[in-house]
Amino acid sequence: MNLVFCLVSLLGAFLLFQVQPVISKFILPWFGGSPGVWTTCMLFFQVVLFGGYGYAHVLAGKKPRTQALIHGIFLLVAVVLFLPIVPDPSMKPSGGEEPVGQILMLLLRTVGIPYLVLSATSPLVQVWFSHQYPKRSPWRLYSLSNIGSLTALLSYPVLIETRWDVMAQTKIWSWTFVVFAVLMGCCALTNRVRPEEITPEGDPHPLAETHAGKPTWLRRMLWILLPGFASLMLLSTTNHVCQDVAVIPFLWVLPLSLYLISFIISFDHPRWYQRAGWAIPAMVLVFLASGMYELGSWNPGFLTELAILLGAMFTVCMVCHGELAHLKPGTKHLTEYYLLMSAGGALGGLVVSIVAPLVFNTFFEWSLALLAGFALVTWVAFSGMPERLRTLPWKAAWLVLGIGTLVPMTKWEFTFGDRLERYRDFYGLLSVSEHTDEDTGEKFRSFISGSIKHGRQSLAPERRREPLTYYSHEAGIGVALDALKGKADAKVGVIGMGAGTVACYAEKGQTYRFYEINAAAEKLALKWFSFIPDLKERGAIYEVALGDARLTLEHEAPQQFDVLLLDAFSGDSVPVHLLTREAFELFLRHLKPDGVIVVHVTNHSLNLAPVVERAAKEFQLSSIRYSNEAKDKSGCYPTDYVLLTKDQAFVKAHPPVVPAYAKAVDVPLWTDHRHNLFQILQNR
Repeated sequence: MNLVFCLVSLLGAFLLFQVQPVISKFILPWFGGSPGVWTTCMLFFQVVLFGGYGYAHVLAGKKPRTQALIHGIFLLVAVVLFLPIVPDPSMKPSGGEEPVGQILMLLLRTVGIPYLVLSATSPLVQVWFSHQYPKRSPWRLYSLSNIGSLTALLSYPVLIETRWDVMAQTKIWSWTFVVFAVLMGCCALTNRVRPEEITPEGDPHPLAETHAGKPTWLRRMLWILLPGFASLMLLSTTNHVCQDVAVIPFLWVLPLSLYLISFIISFDHPRWYQRAGWAIPAMVLVFLASGMYELGSWNPGFLTELAILLGAMFTVCMVCHGELAHLKPGTKHLTEYYLLMSAGGALGGLVVSIVAPLVFNTFFEWSLALLAGFALVTWVAFSGMPERLRTLPWKAAWLVLGIGTLVPMTKWEFTFGDRLERYRDFYGLLSVSEHTDEDTGEKFRSFISGSIKHGRQSLAPERRREPLTYYSHEAGIGVALDALKGKADAKVGVIGMGAGTVACYAEKGQTYRFYEINAAAEKLALKWFSFIPDLKERGAIYEVALGDARLTLEHEAPQQFDVLLLDAFSGDSVPVHLLTREAFELFLRHLKPDGVIVVHVTNHSLNLAPVVERAAKEFQLSSIRYSNEAKDKSGCYPTDYVLLTKDQAFVKAHPPVVPAYAKAVDVPLWTDHRHNLFQILQNR
């Protein structure tokens, strides 16, 4: 193959996928660190990809000289007007605005035209290649571009993210785009058709192409539906994983890399995709993934759970893309094929980002994807099996297995169970549940953020003001707030409201100011729990600031907090932008000289304590690791906190209690532009 075509395919695809984690990570702290940031960014990239393929489809019908002129103008505009791709600080939200529209507009203004140009690269280069070399199949270029995409994704968390901050990343990307633009311009200028090599049907010799004739409408529909379902599977799984771990490039990149690998395998050569060989493992993995949460006694651990979830996603995507590759057309219809494929991908993104939050009050699209995926791979598996295995008994057996998959998923998705209310929006899933302790008969009400109980209250009148779960008197936050007893003018800041449990510690004259990014959290806390009303009844002052805590604190005068609690949960996911140098610098501006910052680091997936302790060292603060590993029937949970202060009297009075599982990790100081979660992943 011509070296320039290969270089352009590789470099264009590399830039196309490298910009996604770069720009998403850049703006993540601006929008509260929510998983919705990545999902919305993916929606933008998929829609613009569709636009780029549409542009390529139209441009491919023009004369070669016209193609070179038009595409050259777009390349020039991208270089002159959009580089470097650094988001303007003026686009930063002030807090409280609707985030989806803001993110889409920010991305359009920052990377809109460069991404459109990159999106058109793969179909245009393959069309131009077929003009130059009509007797050679261009599909290997597609596999080559997928290799470039995969290289971009895999290199980001292990090389790019760890070596350069996001400001440097945007500049390196921009200069590389200039090199790409020059190479792409050369390809456009050398584009020409060799009439003597065109077949009577008007198609260059379609070597190794499955369907060289005119595609039927059914085939066109499958070009949309198969990649659309794969996109739905990718994004819903990514959303699900990020809800329970962290909103970080690594957990964006890993599923997307597997998604691309399925493309590479499927389009490299037909021999790599055998229906039964992929569909049967997919059935097993989907079954395990869908039933995982029903098997409450089985705790596979973070890495095993992640492997099952991503394995299910990968094998289903492999089936989708394998079938899609089987339906590929001749080069005459190549740009239409890509256009409809990208339409399917954008459709999947719209379902996850826009439709699902409006229709479902849980993350049901993931469950729906698993159920539909099981049906799809079962159908494909039967199509690839020997005739003797397609008999009625075998089909009945698979039907029973399918029902077995359906039951555990629908049991908690379609029934309210003990849930009093559920609410879902851009920032995640909130719910309130109620249950009775089987041993004591005591009733409890719980506030659940993602999959974690972010507050619990006993409904027994004599215990309703008792702090439970992670907020007991034995926990780190209890120790810090109990130190304020009798201090009438004390002021406490709380980032992350939950049920408002810490209000139990408020005394007359004290002020408790809550920072909550999700307005629904305050509504649920006031509707179903009495912590805040009880605070007011005791004569304490309740304040709330809705919006991202960091953005709000940036615009506020110093609050002079005696205690500032960082407790922003969504499942096991903790917003990374609250643990950076810039964040702690801001927190200290609002803290009294002898005040205490309390960071809740209880987490099954991430070892957050070393990150907080490194920040303490940066600002010359003493750090106290305070762990409580006992769980009792009163409703108190094992907890892990890190307390930071300059008050040496407080430090002497509260010696550290380090958990047995604690691991010493040398973690570099985290900043908004650079942080590495590989070092703190844990599987316990």
